[in-house]
Amino acid sequence: MLMPIIQPEENVQSLKGLIGWFHQSSDGLIQEYRRLEARADSLKRQLEAKHQELEVSLRDREEARAYLLSVLESLKAGVLVLDFELRPTLVNRRLTELVGIVDDERAVQLLGRKLADSLLGRDKQFLPLECEKVVQGPGGTMTPVHFIVSEVATGRETSDYLIVFQDITTLKRLEAEAARTRRLASLGVMASEVAHQVRSPLGGIELYASLLKETSEGDPRRLAGEILSAVRRLYTTLSHLLSFAAEPTLAGDVLSVSALMKDLIQDCMPLFNDPLWSVVFDIQADLPPILGDRGLLVQALLNLLVNAREAMADGGRVQVKVQLSPFSTLNGQIHRAVEIKVIDEGCGIPPEHRERIFDPFFTTKRQGTGLGLAFTHKIISAHRGSIDIAPGTERGCEFTVCLPAAEEIER
Repeated sequence: MLMPIIQPEENVQSLKGLIGWFHQSSDGLIQEYRRLEARADSLKRQLEAKHQELEVSLRDREEARAYLLSVLESLKAGVLVLDFELRPTLVNRRLTELVGIVDDERAVQLLGRKLADSLLGRDKQFLPLECEKVVQGPGGTMTPVHFIVSEVATGRETSDYLIVFQDITTLKRLEAEAARTRRLASLGVMASEVAHQVRSPLGGIELYASLLKETSEGDPRRLAGEILSAVRRLYTTLSHLLSFAAEPTLAGDVLSVSALMKDLIQDCMPLFNDPLWSVVFDIQADLPPILGDRGLLVQALLNLLVNAREAMADGGRVQVKVQLSPFSTLNGQIHRAVEIKVIDEGCGIPPEHRERIFDPFFTTKRQGTGLGLAFTHKIISAHRGSIDIAPGTERGCEFTVCLPAAEEIER
């Protein structure tokens, strides 16, 4: 059988056609690859831009979260956030200071069993809820708080709960101070009337007892002397009573605190002339002047020093610290005050007596009249100041007198 003969020219043409087709296909593939490369670069740039936007968004969210946490931590109120199962999800530092560590069980204790059961049962018609209650702190101290419970919408089927604990110790103290001031004012009016009513018959008793003593001998003379001694003691008590009942007349002088303390040091030295007792003054420099009556303020502070010395029957040291009170704000303004602390190492004052310590005629001393601290309270109040008592850090007690700076009263 004979094979067909293929001419070399045909083979060359066919090969050229294949090569041309290959080059054309290669060009198409290269162009397509370049288009894919350009597309990939575009997608990469878009992805990087989105990644940067996401990083910025996350950073902004973290900054907002950190700022919110910083705000919560700086609040004077305790803040507690609970989920719908009453599990704590956020507790700020102030709340930990007020009530200690808050876990699931402690959260229910703070809410109260009845309120907790209502929230767990999804009964929320009474929210927001406001009330006052007393919470126990880490050291066992009881703190009155304004208690607010409200619902926080989360966008889910269930809601969180926000509980705010506002310490109202200062408010309660001011309320008690106002009630005490009203009570003392009423007692002052009554004491003045009683003193005037008693003074007239007392004068007659003194006169007749004097005549009886002059004309009698033996037991009648001795008994008349006892009557006269008792009458003189009653006159002294009436004099103190009338001094307490009368509104103090203040000299509105601008006083240097250092000069006031100098007078107090001079007047109190006879109290501490025995080596068993000592007094130490710690006076901050550059204190603002105060406005008031120099003599009355020295008398009020001297009463505190007398009280401190008498509380230390076996001797001890009294500290007097005078400093600028920490700044406080009221209606957006900063107010300055001078703080005077009198700290003793005595027997202290029982908690049940602290509410009555400034009441007239209340005393635990055998020979006390109970008017010294009451008169001190009246003088400090007349100077628009405040006086408070607290247990000492180790023993004894600590009186704190706060007097506004002269610039505050003038303003």
